[in-house]
Amino acid sequence: MPLKSSFYNHYAATGDGSAIVFNRYWGSVAVFDAADASALEAGTLVRLDASTLASMEDAGFVVDAATNEIDVAHEQYLRRKATNSVFNLTMEMTQACNLACPFCYQNSYRDDTPITDGGLDNVLRYMTSVLEEQKRPFTDVVFRTIGGEPLMQKAKVLDGVTRGAEIAKRFGVNFHPQIDTNGLLVDESVVRAMRSISITLTNKADHDKSRIRHNGSGTYDTILKILGKLAPVFNDHQTILSIRYNANAFNAKYAAEVYKMIKGLGITHTEFELHNTVQYGYNALAGSMSGDDFKRLYMEIIALKVQHGEVVTDFPRPTFSPCSAYTPFNVKFTATGQLAACDAMHTARGSADELVADIDKHGEIFHEVASHDPFLHPQCGGCPNVGICGGMLFCKTNENVPDNNPCDFLPFDLDEFLRFFVKHYPDNPSLFDLGPEPAVNA
Repeated sequence: MPLKSSFYNHYAATGDGSAIVFNRYWGSVAVFDAADASALEAGTLVRLDASTLASMEDAGFVVDAATNEIDVAHEQYLRRKATNSVFNLTMEMTQACNLACPFCYQNSYRDDTPITDGGLDNVLRYMTSVLEEQKRPFTDVVFRTIGGEPLMQKAKVLDGVTRGAEIAKRFGVNFHPQIDTNGLLVDESVVRAMRSISITLTNKADHDKSRIRHNGSGTYDTILKILGKLAPVFNDHQTILSIRYNANAFNAKYAAEVYKMIKGLGITHTEFELHNTVQYGYNALAGSMSGDDFKRLYMEIIALKVQHGEVVTDFPRPTFSPCSAYTPFNVKFTATGQLAACDAMHTARGSADELVADIDKHGEIFHEVASHDPFLHPQCGGCPNVGICGGMLFCKTNENVPDNNPCDFLPFDLDEFLRFFVKHYPDNPSLFDLGPEPAVNA
């Protein structure tokens, strides 16, 4: 059977004369000597010995010459879009907040209206209907509550989680309640109810300048006091504390320090998510990092995670699946009874009443979800990165980011990550979450 080099191969130099090959269809990673890697990249497979060629075929680096890999990947994408087993629901409780952060993106349109009892009922009716009609082969429901500050409606948050868990149990699916909060109103009842609690936190000087109360006072010490007090509750219920660090040109040098501080809180399950601050007009207080500087910082945090024995979840696995917003029937309910595909869609559409009355209206309200297919896009369809990137999504274009490139889809440099991976994976395989069934030879 004639063979050819895979269209989805990516090549990176190790610096010691060998080369890393990463296949962006299978997620396979291998290190080859320079001659074998050169033959693979050039497609001159006759230069390879039989055993090397066989191992490359097993890992997907070479394929049947008659295979149209893009067509195969397209079929994979359509199949995974239709059969995605995770149902994502986001519930905005209110846009009211007990903080007065000067940079908040909601400042220009904030509506303090809280979600009504009927609005909460609509979310749960929709959840029930989608599961009941088996719109996809669901195994998990991610039930996320956001604000403003969602815990200003704490009773409704807890009621929604309790009722959502009962619905999930009735349909035999796993339930993952999550909350995005500033942390000031977190108490034992919230920790017990949630699978994951996300709090934005930076170094004290930066945090107390940007995340302030309405009287101008800072919140850093109060949040840490609450987390320290609740550490035993987090551990008893195996609740995850997820810290979001919004990096900018001024606080970047403190990211590692804050990471270590979080690891020292005594909470067993923690996550540390690094995000680059977008330079909107309301973020004038914080200079954005360049894309390259942010990628270097991101790799520093990955290295720190490995040093602390934390599992790295950033492996660029090729899922050939759409993101949550482009997956049918996932939706965000606003506090005022409207809808959005995700947080990146700031202009709400339709009404919750309309969707709950006929859940198939989802495809009409969010027509781009039903029609989204990156393989039909003139730029994305023939790109070997599409299985990792997901295509030209509306959240990837932002006029406020001067060096923004929708095709620059990873928070780190791929070659740098691969070099780090092949150095550390062989001795610490349990510290890398590779996703489903990757082939790894290093």
